[in-house]
Amino acid sequence: MNPKYENVLILAAHPDDETLGAGATIKKLHNNGSNIHLITFTDGVSARPKKSESRTLQLSKVADLLGIDSYDVGDFPDNKMDVVPTLDVCKFIETSAPFEPDLIITHDISCLNVDHRKVNEATLTAFRPQWGKKQTILTYYIPSSTDYNFNSKFEGRVYVDVEETYKDKLSCLSEVYFDELRPSPHSRSLENIDALMRTWGSEVGLGHAEKFNLLMQIEDFL
Repeated sequence: MNPKYENVLILAAHPDDETLGAGATIKKLHNNGSNIHLITFTDGVSARPKKSESRTLQLSKVADLLGIDSYDVGDFPDNKMDVVPTLDVCKFIETSAPFEPDLIITHDISCLNVDHRKVNEATLTAFRPQWGKKQTILTYYIPSSTDYNFNSKFEGRVYVDVEETYKDKLSCLSEVYFDELRPSPHSRSLENIDALMRTWGSEVGLGHAEKFNLLMQIEDFL
């Protein structure tokens, strides 16, 4: 199989963001033969008053469920990445990426969460346009972050048909990240996450879809 995107880099501020934002797409990329590397930046829990088990310990199971080939884990301060110099985050990205990615999927700048915005900024800096490189950059939507920013500019014009993989995303959330889910009608409930994929699918005549903002794409077919 010759995938459209041979090397895919996923960047997620906290373990669970990769699944919430692009879990079904990651699984589809895996099924299509892409080599997928995930970078996370914080443990996702140390900022909470009641300490919980680091979510980084769950990534091996997530990798198995979604088809992630490898991953790197950062130790930046949870929900305090705004105090970290962007250069430090860029250096971590550059030293962690095991390949030159064809497709980069990261947080959207419209997210309310400060860690999400910092990862977006560092990603765009680390992969700023360079001579001879043809990369596609997409940003994803996180329930209870992107939607909680009432100034959000997330529109989403790239739809990925995930009818065959949306259940893998839901299973990963319910089996691994169940502590992060909330009862319906919360934005981060399993019911709402499924409803989002169905709504996005209905926008373009699909059963289920994940939606992304397209920041950059270079094509040479014209």
